[in-house]
Amino acid sequence: MKRFVFLSVFISSCLLAFSQTEIKTVCQYGFTFEISMQKSWGYAQPVVLTVAPSASAEAAGLQVDDIIEKINGKPTSGENIDTIIDWLQNSNNKVQLIVSNLRESHQPRTLNKYCHLNNLLTEKDLAEVYSFYSLEDAQTRTFACPFKTAVNPESDLLQYASFGFAVSNSDNPEVEKTVNAAIRKSLEQKGLKYSDRNPDLIVKTQYSRVVNPNFRNIVNADKLPVACRYNVNTNQPENLPIYYNSLIHSDRAKFFLKFGIQLIDNKKKSNTVVWECNAGELLKSDYAFSDYAVFHIPLMFMQYPYPKSFETAQFYYGRSKYNYTGISYNTDNLKEIADVIPSSPAAEAGIRPGDIVEKINDIKFINNPKTLDSNYKQFILKTSQLRDPKTQFTNAEGFTRCMYWDKMKSAEIENEFRKPEYSTVFSYLFYFRPYINLSETNIVTFSIKRGNRKEEIKVTPRIVSEEVFESQ
Repeated sequence: MKRFVFLSVFISSCLLAFSQTEIKTVCQYGFTFEISMQKSWGYAQPVVLTVAPSASAEAAGLQVDDIIEKINGKPTSGENIDTIIDWLQNSNNKVQLIVSNLRESHQPRTLNKYCHLNNLLTEKDLAEVYSFYSLEDAQTRTFACPFKTAVNPESDLLQYASFGFAVSNSDNPEVEKTVNAAIRKSLEQKGLKYSDRNPDLIVKTQYSRVVNPNFRNIVNADKLPVACRYNVNTNQPENLPIYYNSLIHSDRAKFFLKFGIQLIDNKKKSNTVVWECNAGELLKSDYAFSDYAVFHIPLMFMQYPYPKSFETAQFYYGRSKYNYTGISYNTDNLKEIADVIPSSPAAEAGIRPGDIVEKINDIKFINNPKTLDSNYKQFILKTSQLRDPKTQFTNAEGFTRCMYWDKMKSAEIENEFRKPEYSTVFSYLFYFRPYINLSETNIVTFSIKRGNRKEEIKVTPRIVSEEVFESQ
């Protein structure tokens, strides 16, 4: 499938790299899309894949899986991706979309175009780049689930508006009640309505959890890696008693778990399965099926109505919490403030575009990207002993040694942040954290040069918090 990203993203690993580029204007609306090749959902039309937090698209009400039927009055069906891009790029300050989804049909969405020079580096960008200053606040993770999804290509999923459950024949009604409640919540969040009288879709489930007859215990079995997945109910990544690693043989599992959900056509009385999702897991321990279901049903229904993958479901989680002052820096001369958002904390404090930053919170500003890069690496390496190994995780870039700070060592950690050899000038982004600022007074002091005059300006930033969780 062709995919077009209509969202400007500063791409970086854990380390910062700058390059000289031709300065030009970049415009975006804050969403990504692709042209659907799935006949069951938006065939030959753009389908929204992601919506950026706080962007114009989110403010306009655009949602993941929306089918974009028109752009500024022009039907999108059958148009190639270059034409769609051209229509979006060449809109004026606003673009009018007509979209359909499971909740509503042919609804208008008006998006504002946001344009800026491509040499700007925002505080959101920097929070991602310098995430190791506070992995508690800035992190990305990916994980996969063994979900096999199938969609009947002859079914138009837009035509189904309601659902109900198949007649129960379960010998464990309490478990079935828990499972059905989780399914109902997920489908209603998608926009479908529950009905116990002649619904468009009938929900059927099958599940089993059996002892592995070939289980073989081994030395150091407790050290085998287990799956870490995002719990949408608690908004936290969690380690689960599940083996999901190609290097772990099935005889290491104590239990086998299988779980399947089917949505069956009841509108045409055809008894056709229009969508289904099946999971098969290797359990490390006696993990209750009801707990598994409540955790994973929301993940399974992220594959409805427009699955991104059919064999294995891939997920991305990103968290970003940082101090927002409204400043953007010049990527070609990092000490120069390239832009200040009007009415932002920095603007209200008196900081202006063109100001040269010499220090932030009395930490000297280094303008050499290679030096910054090297100092950041050294900071990560030499402060690793101040982190809690029990919190170790692998981030979306594949770095396996991500760990939170040891909560008992905040004073030592703050001392490391103050050492000039690390050039931690951008640690102000997380100045609300005690391991960076024990005083907990979240006021940032900028030492700037404006022409021949030097000045200290105190800014009280806003703490911005954003989370992204999406199917890939």
